Amino acid sequence: MDSDKIFALDIGTRKIVGLVMQETPSGYKVLDSEIIEHNTRAMMDGQIHDVQTVTATIQNIKTALEERLGLKLETAAIAAAGRALETSRGSANKKRGFISEISADEVRVLEIEAVQEAQYLLARKELDIGKNNYFCVGYSVIAYMLENQPIGNLVGQVGNEISVEVVATFLPRVVVDSLFSALKKADLDIYSMTLEPIAALSVVIPPNMRLLNLALVDIGAGTSDIAVVKNGNIFAYAMVPSGGDRLSEHIAAEYLMDFNSAERLKCQLNTQEILQFNDILGNQIESEALAIQDVFEPIVMDLSAAIARNILEMNGKTPDAVLCVGGGSLTPGLVSHLADALEMPRNRVGIRKRENFQHIEGDFVSLKGPQGVTPLGIAYNSFNKPPVPFIQVIVNNREVALWNLGEIDVASALLSSGISLNNAYGRPGMGKTLEINGYLKVFKGEMGTAPVIRINGKEATLDTPVRNGDNIEFTKGADGKAVKINITNINPGANGYVNVNGEKIELNPRITVNGEERELDEDIPDRAKVVIERVNRLEDILSRAGVEPNLLVEKTYNYYLNEQAMLLKWCPVKATVDGRDTPVSETVNFGSYIEYKVEREKPRIRDVIISSSDVRECQVTINGDKATLKGKMNIVKRNGYPVSIDDELYNGSRISVDNQDNGMIMSDVFQVVNIKPSATGRLIMKVNGEEAGYTTPIHNNSEIELRWE
Repeated sequence: MDSDKIFALDIGTRKIVGLVMQETPSGYKVLDSEIIEHNTRAMMDGQIHDVQTVTATIQNIKTALEERLGLKLETAAIAAAGRALETSRGSANKKRGFISEISADEVRVLEIEAVQEAQYLLARKELDIGKNNYFCVGYSVIAYMLENQPIGNLVGQVGNEISVEVVATFLPRVVVDSLFSALKKADLDIYSMTLEPIAALSVVIPPNMRLLNLALVDIGAGTSDIAVVKNGNIFAYAMVPSGGDRLSEHIAAEYLMDFNSAERLKCQLNTQEILQFNDILGNQIESEALAIQDVFEPIVMDLSAAIARNILEMNGKTPDAVLCVGGGSLTPGLVSHLADALEMPRNRVGIRKRENFQHIEGDFVSLKGPQGVTPLGIAYNSFNKPPVPFIQVIVNNREVALWNLGEIDVASALLSSGISLNNAYGRPGMGKTLEINGYLKVFKGEMGTAPVIRINGKEATLDTPVRNGDNIEFTKGADGKAVKINITNINPGANGYVNVNGEKIELNPRITVNGEERELDEDIPDRAKVVIERVNRLEDILSRAGVEPNLLVEKTYNYYLNEQAMLLKWCPVKATVDGRDTPVSETVNFGSYIEYKVEREKPRIRDVIISSSDVRECQVTINGDKATLKGKMNIVKRNGYPVSIDDELYNGSRISVDNQDNGMIMSDVFQVVNIKPSATGRLIMKVNGEEAGYTTPIHNNSEIELRWE
């Protein structure tokens, strides 16, 4: 086909419109047009559900136009409805090292860089919610900047620094791929692709109108696409997943009709006051058009409210005016309800039709009214905005169409095919971080492997350029294995031996994981606390030697002795290490010789007062000879009651030793002196020269005299 002609297809939910437009010296001219309605619901909500049926319809339109025009149609310009539309903004900046006029190609490259950034930002956002299978279907420039100042057009300007901001639109690959598949089966290549509101904008709101704040609403059968312009540029896009089909479905349900009959009835509402129709049971029904309108008015109000809500969210306020296109804009009452929902005068919401575009020649019935705007816009937009060509590649046995944004590498092709490069390389196996004796130690998992990439059977990398028709095979790298750590993997240090009462004992360390002992080969969980103890304290060694644990516990006894607070540390086990008395809490070196014995489990009173309970002695002189006298034992009481010194010492006991009743008297002398009594005389007793009796007290170093008179 000649370069001055474009074959445009508007593949809609209810019908497909095809036209051939030619660029002429005076403007543009539609050479021919064809429209075919779907006999079945092969499309719903802008999505192809039956590729074969849609392909057949496209083929019929293509054949009819080729026969009438005598042309061979090989490529087609298409537009996609905004089903599941996503938008993303991107920007690009370039510093120019020379002063020269900025060319159109230079601006085009800058715009594509901004689109790529928008695609990257969207991919990162979608990755966070588990989706990355989107395709860019078009973009619009929000602003150009020259030397950091806004400017209307960069082409022909001179400056060192230029930048651009764009809003790019993306659709799920399933929507785009179904369009590509239908065209391919109809022997058509893609000439250009855009979004339906972008196409409609190109003819409805030309650049000289974009200083106004306007909203364009393309109301189709399955979707209502929205675009907002202000400050000279297209500002934002949105989509409402509802359109004229919802009204037809409501009529069908209300009057018991099949969908196609309900659709025909809906289209007659604007032309007839009284309508006659049959339901599926054959009943003939006659109704006023206004009565039928009342039936679906709630649906119209809901659709109007949804459109208005999206406009206000994007624009932040009520726009200056709203322009409606698409067959759904003819729905009775919709324009009025939309104006009310936006709280603006009703004369500020209007419908744009084919008849408004005087710069495009060629009148055809299929293009009459607002439903002809979008197909005209698809062709017109392709002339005024040079298309970015597509290339076809095969990724893992699946054909994928790619925007040819300059140099395309394997990474771009994989992303466009829906393969996430986030997982291209095998992930490293899960490592573990353990806290060992208070210190963190990291054990790394096995590294993942690199992906396997082949282009046309030859090894390649993510950076390898891709050409049209290339066959790409991609196999994700294998994930590494997670690390496994057990007690055997952790080196606790060397073991040793000691001798205990002549027996050789090996000192293995004690290892606990999160406070529990584990088997040597049992896997240790991540973030576990591992404690490795070298059991070379005397207490641990004696425990291994068989001493009962309760006998190795050193207890502290608090008591009072004659009202003075005292403390006794008591351990039933007495041990020596290499001949030295050693507390059980002390650390023992490997190779030491240990002797131990078990004494009383609990202390006795004699253990705290043995020095105070000795027998009292007294040195005296009797008739010039030295003698030693032994007095009485001290009286011991516990908590005020007399006890034996062999009784148990309790914690908190109050022990008293009574010394008042253990003094010596004269009669104690006869323990060591034997004086035979005299029959006639009397015994004279003196202590330190003073006469004394049997009960006279004597003290240490007393001089005692005994004689008979």
